[in-house]
Amino acid sequence: MKNMFSQMEAVKTAINSSLKLIRLYDWLLDLYVLDFFVDDHWSKLPASWRESLRNIDTEYLGMILSGEHPNHILPLSLLALVSAVKALSLPRDNLKKYKIESLSCMDKDSCAGHPRLKNLFLKHVKLKKRHEISLMAEVVNHTALASKCEAVIDFGSGVGHLVRVLAYKNGLYAAGIECQNQLTEDARKLDHELEYTASKHLSKGAMSKLRRPTHFNVTLSTTNQLDHLSLPESMKSYGLIGLHPCGDLGPLLLRHFLNSDKVKFISVVGCCFMKLTNAGYPMSDYLRSLEFNLSYASTEISCHAIEVYCDRLKKGTYEDLKVHAYRAALERLLVDHDPKLKHVQVRSIKHSNNLNFRKYCELALERLGIPLPTSPHIWAKGEEDLAQWQRVVTVYSLRLALAPLVETVILLDRVLCVLEHGLSCEIRPVFDPKISPRNHIIVARR
Repeated sequence: MKNMFSQMEAVKTAINSSLKLIRLYDWLLDLYVLDFFVDDHWSKLPASWRESLRNIDTEYLGMILSGEHPNHILPLSLLALVSAVKALSLPRDNLKKYKIESLSCMDKDSCAGHPRLKNLFLKHVKLKKRHEISLMAEVVNHTALASKCEAVIDFGSGVGHLVRVLAYKNGLYAAGIECQNQLTEDARKLDHELEYTASKHLSKGAMSKLRRPTHFNVTLSTTNQLDHLSLPESMKSYGLIGLHPCGDLGPLLLRHFLNSDKVKFISVVGCCFMKLTNAGYPMSDYLRSLEFNLSYASTEISCHAIEVYCDRLKKGTYEDLKVHAYRAALERLLVDHDPKLKHVQVRSIKHSNNLNFRKYCELALERLGIPLPTSPHIWAKGEEDLAQWQRVVTVYSLRLALAPLVETVILLDRVLCVLEHGLSCEIRPVFDPKISPRNHIIVARR
């Protein structure tokens, strides 16, 4: 209990420090990139920042975001901000891997051990999902063994890739919950396809021991629904897993874990924080008492892929980033034409080197029926805006520098909520952030 109290105090301290920094720079977090020209975002930066960043090489921007030290003089306030964010944010490097050797892996008459079946679980799975599923399955299997729990339920299971690994490979009783009926039907078909392939290489005895996953078609909106699932006797107690449940679904799963003795552990990876409502954030009593809400703009940018963005800047492959300037220039054009068109939904257009501003506007507006201006002055102004594309990228990069801090507050709020209920909880950066940007898994046990 003493260690848990110390952990709670450490989490509270981390949250307080993070919120203090966010409060200082909420003006920066709340700058929407499409309003760059309409609201003159460049002028909102401190004068020393503007002077230093006016002609900065985009490669240096990538180095700054990565915490490196470019050969460029920067204001102390900016250096302090970058260092503070790095110090306060949850680590994102997946330095620790989970290597669990089970007896079944040594058994060649099994889905996990037969040499001809080593790619059995990779079929129909994209590379990003392969990475996530393999590591998530290791963490879940490890936690299930430690919890002496043989059953797991996966929410948002899609076509069942993860539950197939947990059931057929790890030997757990597994169930998938999916709201889309077609995905549930596809999951069942893939189960039969896997068993057909396995039957060509395994004995009848081994096939009879396979644990086929169960698939439910349910739209989850309250935790009460989970208590009424028609689970088999082998799943009367279970672990709860969620691989990137969207918005409030992650907090909903955590609350079910906290409120139900049936749930022995939970492993959940959050996603789409911009879709969180008051039901999903804050979760902890402590953060609710602070009465500090994160803005939509801050939660939205917290879900961006900062490592991939940094690599683009550092490698000079940033041409596609110019599209932010195109969209911001179009926003000024629309607002000047009619203020009611502010933030109107336009078609998303990818950047190409031969794409001029007028062509971009034609493509972006073609479904809205908004007439294009005829004045040469307006198009000239648009071209002047586009010439400042590096400033647009710079301000966006500064906002992105703060993104890990916002994500840290959201995730630590969830950890603290579990600790407040007297249960053990930890958070681990398991996935490679360049492959899966939302790479932290929250693991809690009874």
